[in-house]
Amino acid sequence: MFNGRILLGLKTGQIVDMAYKADGKVKPKVVMRSHCDGETWGLEVLHVGGGNKILVTTGDDNNILAYDVKTKQALGFG
Repeated sequence: MFNGRILLGLKTGQIVDMAYKADGKVKPKVVMRSHCDGETWGLEVLHVGGGNKILVTTGDDNNILAYDVKTKQALGFG
C-alpha cells in the first residue's frame, strides 16, 4: 500500500489499481490486461484508418485481447 492505494497483480494476467477502503466498497481500475496461461499464438494487426492500428492477440488461455497501438491500452477482451 502506498498513499492509500493498492496495486494488485492478479492470476488472470491483470494489474489492478484501487484505493484502500476499510469498508471494501471501492471499484478497482484495471491498468493492464495480458494473457495469463501458456503461449500467445495468434496475432493480427488491423489498420482502422487515420494511421491507427489495433493489435489482436489470442493465446492458450482461450482469451482474445485487442490493444490500441497508439495509446498502448487494452480495448477489449473476450
